[in-house]
Amino acid sequence: MAKVKPKQFSFRNGGRFLVREALPEDAGQVLSYTKEILADSPYLMTTPEEFKQTEGQQQEWLAQISEDANKLAIVAELDGFIIGFLDFHNGNRIRNRHHGSFGMSVKREYRSNGVGKAMLNVLLEWAQENSTIEKISLEVFSENAGAIAFYKDAGFDMEGIKRKAVKTDAGYCNLFLMAKFV
Repeated sequence: MAKVKPKQFSFRNGGRFLVREALPEDAGQVLSYTKEILADSPYLMTTPEEFKQTEGQQQEWLAQISEDANKLAIVAELDGFIIGFLDFHNGNRIRNRHHGSFGMSVKREYRSNGVGKAMLNVLLEWAQENSTIEKISLEVFSENAGAIAFYKDAGFDMEGIKRKAVKTDAGYCNLFLMAKFV
C-alpha cells in the first residue's frame, strides 16, 4: 500500500502537477533527474563528478525506502516527467528513530512556483500521520536565503550552525540546521 496517495497541485502561475510516492520503477527517471539537478544547483552537497550511482543501485535504494514505514521518497511530476524530488530518512536507533532529515530539489524552471511547498506539505502530512516521526530537520547552505525564508515560512526553526561545513572553489560556507516538530 502506498504511503502517500497521489495528489494534484496547482502551479502558482497556472497549470497542475502531481506529487506521489517515488517507486523502484522510477529509478531511471530519478537517476536522470538527479544528474541534471546536481549539475544545475550550487546548494547541494554532492557534486556531479562524485555521483556514481547506477540505475540498479537507484532502484534498490528506492525499494529500501518504499519498504520502510518511517522513510519516504516522493516526486513531483508534470506530464510524466519528474520536476522535483524529496527524500526523508529517520534515525536507525531506538533513541533517534523519532527524528529524521530530508533533502529536496526542484528543477530550475519550476522553482518559486509551488512545487517545493507541495512536496514539503506532503512530507509534513505524512509525518503527522506516522506514529514514529516527531521531528523533521534539514541542513541548508547559509547563502541560500530563498530556501531559508521558505523553511521559516513553513514553520521550521533555526537550531544551529555548522561553521565552514562546506568547502567549495569559492571558499567555505556554513550550514544552518533547521527543524520542526510535527
